[in-house]
Amino acid sequence: MSPINTAASGAINVLEPATHNGKAPHVIAGGRDVHVRDLTISYARAGVSVVPITGLDLYAPSSRVTALVGRSGSGKTSVLSCIAAMLRPERGTIWVGGIEVTALRGAALDTYRRSHVGVVHQSYNLIPSLSAIENVTVPLSLIGVSRRDAIGRAEQLLGQLGIADFAARRPHLLSGGQQQRVAVARALATNPSVVLADEPTAHLDGSSVADVRDLLRSIADAGRTVIVSTHDDRLLPFVDQTIHLSA
Repeated sequence: MSPINTAASGAINVLEPATHNGKAPHVIAGGRDVHVRDLTISYARAGVSVVPITGLDLYAPSSRVTALVGRSGSGKTSVLSCIAAMLRPERGTIWVGGIEVTALRGAALDTYRRSHVGVVHQSYNLIPSLSAIENVTVPLSLIGVSRRDAIGRAEQLLGQLGIADFAARRPHLLSGGQQQRVAVARALATNPSVVLADEPTAHLDGSSVADVRDLLRSIADAGRTVIVSTHDDRLLPFVDQTIHLSA
């Protein structure tokens, strides 16, 4: 039995991992936990092969904040990109709940990216020509949510994150901390199982770091799996587990 049955429509049917060669799988995925086994990542840079990650095993439970720590080039962002299915690893398997992400193709892959995982990029990646609230509605529009319902959801999230008064402002009129909150709201818009944050405090001052820390905790407390990449020592005392990567 295949561990994932994907329909042409892009729907994902979640099943338990199949056995391999008559043996039980390395892990039994379930809930919103993230399991990574034997992950190897390679890519070309300026014509040179780069292999930042070799044979990585990782377990990130739901309702917890997991930090990936390592110097620049150690593969932190690459690991997040593989979990988000934006980068395909050379080898290894990734399970998010009952979904084998590394086995997904076509429409099912698009469904996973849009609905099951939320990403907060280091540079926020907000669309400059759109207001804060419009930025938050973008992922909802991509999955077919009506404009009225998308606006309602965005208003709710911006209110919960304390920036409802800035909903009509474009990104260049927002502070770094405010832009970060908009990016978090956008990542949460589709109610994903997993939230990935790439260096979420890299450009923030002390008070904004505390705000991001509290945001990450509240996201985890809601039952989601939170994984961050960071080299910021100010954030580390407040995470639940730290995984050190070395290039």
